[in-house]
Amino acid sequence: MRSEKAWYWLTAGVLALGLNGAYQDGQLKWMHCLTDRTAALVDRVSERGLRLVSMAELMLGSSPETYGRTEAAIQRIQAKVVCDRVARAQRQIAMVEVRKQLAEARLQSKMELAQMKMDKVRMIAIDRANRFRDCEGFSRVVVDLPNMPRIDIPNLPDVQIPDLPEVDDVVTHGHANGPI
Repeated sequence: MRSEKAWYWLTAGVLALGLNGAYQDGQLKWMHCLTDRTAALVDRVSERGLRLVSMAELMLGSSPETYGRTEAAIQRIQAKVVCDRVARAQRQIAMVEVRKQLAEARLQSKMELAQMKMDKVRMIAIDRANRFRDCEGFSRVVVDLPNMPRIDIPNLPDVQIPDLPEVDDVVTHGHANGPI
C-alpha cells in the first residue's frame, strides 16, 4: 500500500517537472495564453473592486451620522426590492392561473367538438340502419345455437329478451339480389 502511494507521488512529481520544463521552454502556447488571460481578468476584477470600495467610502462617509442615513437608505431600497419581488411573484401566479384557464377552455372546446362528431356519427348510423330496415333486397341471417352451455352469473340482474319470430329460408335462382 505504501509502495503504491510512493510510486504515485513519484509519477506525479516527474510529470510536474516535465510539464514545468515544457512550459518554461515555451512549448505549451495554449497554457501561456490561458495564464495571460487569467492575469488580465484578475487585474480587471481588482480595479473594479477598488472602485466599488472607494464609492462605498464616499457614500458612507467617515462620521457616525452618515452611517445612520446610509443604513436607512439601504433599508428603504431593500423594502422596495422586496415589494417589487412580491408584485412580480403575484403577476407570475396570475399568469399561470390564466394559462390554466385557457388550457381548460381549449380542452373543453375539444371535448365538445368530439361529442358533436360522435353525435353526428351516431345519427348517421341510426339513419342508415333505418333506411335499410324494410328493404326486400336484403336477407336476414338467423343463427341457431342449440347446444350452447348456460353460464350462471349470480350478481347480474335478470333481463327479459323476447323471442324472435322465425324467418323462412330464402331460395334464389339465378342472380342474387345481395352483394355476394
